Amino acid sequence: MRALVLGLVLATALYAADEKTTEHKTFSGVRELVIDNVSGFIEVTATSGGTTGNSVEMEIDKTLSGESADRLALAKKEISLSTTQEGGLVRLLVDGPFRCHCSENSINFRGHQVYEFNYDFKVRVPRDVKLELRTVNNSRITVDGTAGDYTISNVNGPIEMKNVEGSGTIRTVNGGVKVLYARNPTGATSFRTVNGSLDIGFRPGLNADVKMKTMNGGLYTDFDVAALPLSASPPETRNGKFVWSSRRMTGVRIGRGGPELQFETLNGDVMIKNRER
Repeated sequence: MRALVLGLVLATALYAADEKTTEHKTFSGVRELVIDNVSGFIEVTATSGGTTGNSVEMEIDKTLSGESADRLALAKKEISLSTTQEGGLVRLLVDGPFRCHCSENSINFRGHQVYEFNYDFKVRVPRDVKLELRTVNNSRITVDGTAGDYTISNVNGPIEMKNVEGSGTIRTVNGGVKVLYARNPTGATSFRTVNGSLDIGFRPGLNADVKMKTMNGGLYTDFDVAALPLSASPPETRNGKFVWSSRRMTGVRIGRGGPELQFETLNGDVMIKNRER
């Protein structure tokens, strides 16, 4: 009997300290989508049209956890999802006491958190939507089939994009970046991480001016390249003297040259691939 009572008490405590909910949202007339997450993954898949048209449909799994019912209650009070639509722009922002509520809505974790929270986004979007996706912890970002421009940012997790078009910036800190293009970028595009490799597959006929850099890894490509001289950085003034510093990037021209593509990592390889080889 004591064991049964203890089991009921533990089950009650675990239930009180953990809450999971799922929410479905739909937005119409979307041209730009911003998801500013903190903890959790973001999965984006392009639709082919049909009944969804230019609508965005999403499933959001929210998990709040704490070591006590009081901590869970505090999480429910402090953590929220802000949703805004202004014309064709839709923004979702995970909010809490870690936000500065300044112009950049930057994140600053101060001290030990007394609870945990997680938002996982599964999103279906029109192909041409412009994407701005951010997350930090317990995170990965995947994008499949979109054709619009993008700004993709992660911190502790990888980024993977496949069969995409458009141009923009893709960066993480602890994780690799893997991208497979359905159409080569027509504008300047950058790929960055610190701890991980950059594995980028382009279509045949790539024309680009490429800058690459790694400290602990190799630089690889199966495209034909020609050396590209790198321009010097603007000088700094130190003790009345001009000082130039080099970013130590390797420059090559692929094909006839074209938009600037930058690849930079610290611990990992840079691989620029012809996806049909």
